[in-house]
Amino acid sequence: MDGAPFWWVVVALLLGIASTHLSAFVDTRSKRAERHAIFREELVRRREEFELRHLVEVSQLLRVLRERQNDLAVSKFQPLQPEVGEEEVRRRNEAAFHEARNAEDALSAQVGFILDDRVRVLVLKAVHVISDRVGRVYLADPRPRFVEMSRMADELGRQTAEFEEESRAVEAAYEAISARVRDLYVRGAGT
Repeated sequence: MDGAPFWWVVVALLLGIASTHLSAFVDTRSKRAERHAIFREELVRRREEFELRHLVEVSQLLRVLRERQNDLAVSKFQPLQPEVGEEEVRRRNEAAFHEARNAEDALSAQVGFILDDRVRVLVLKAVHVISDRVGRVYLADPRPRFVEMSRMADELGRQTAEFEEESRAVEAAYEAISARVRDLYVRGAGT
């Protein structure tokens, strides 16, 4: 019986050591999980900040592209004024066309950074529709010609349809951007 208390001491000591190590192991695992959760939250926050900032920039670039397209149309189809020569008009048209292309390039360079696939597709469609229209406006002959009335009506109908298609594409892109921004703000406010 003298040996029993000695074994109790050894078993108690071993159980104490095992308990301490197990407690430390569980504590370490829990702290690691906590750090991982904090890291994930920070990563999501940074991603959402980037996406918000980028969507606002894309929206502004889309607006600038539409403005440059309108500038080109105004430059191309404004009536010739006697004090302005044809060379000056050609130079203005070239400058307006290059500004529109620069705006398109700036927007196209940013589209790839849109994280939401649906928004990216809609913005790309809007860019392509506007780009096609910029090219057609630039290549159009602004001088009036005498044409038969049915051909003029067909041309006017085609241009109206193109303008409506462009407006729908741009509005869909703006709506998708706005919806995504709202979604990110709501999610950010909820956490």
